[in-house]
Amino acid sequence: MKGLPIPRRLVLALVALVAAVFIGSTATQAAMMRSSTQAKLILRSSRFGKVIFGVNGKVVYMFGRDRAGTSRCYGLCATAWPPLLTKGAPTAGPGLNATLLGTTKRKDGTQQVTYNHHPLYFYSSDKTGKIMCQHAVMHGGIWLVLKANGTPNMAKGTMM
Repeated sequence: MKGLPIPRRLVLALVALVAAVFIGSTATQAAMMRSSTQAKLILRSSRFGKVIFGVNGKVVYMFGRDRAGTSRCYGLCATAWPPLLTKGAPTAGPGLNATLLGTTKRKDGTQQVTYNHHPLYFYSSDKTGKIMCQHAVMHGGIWLVLKANGTPNMAKGTMM
């Protein structure tokens, strides 16, 4: 049995849509991964208590699959969860422990910020000041926000 032929216009429209989504997500990832000379973390109040944010106003997450301070989030994972990169030594705002700050080298040679040995990420669809994916399981691991002492906040969240 032969299927119905797909009209050429529909195929072209689908290809254009996929390309637009890919370019948009790549642009979002590139914008979020861009780093100033040095990244800075700040402590802010949230519905999960005080948690760590980047100076861009977006919360940072740790990934449960990461081990020994090494990122395991690449490819599609890093598109959805861009790493927090830095070109200099990261700094900590009031309420955070600067001795818990560090970096880890990614496969491409860039430096990803760590806090208490957890590589840090943003979620590409988060809005400033909002926590969208606390306790989410995606890309083979759990995503959690961090407390000031560097431990994962295990509070259950809801995806918005």
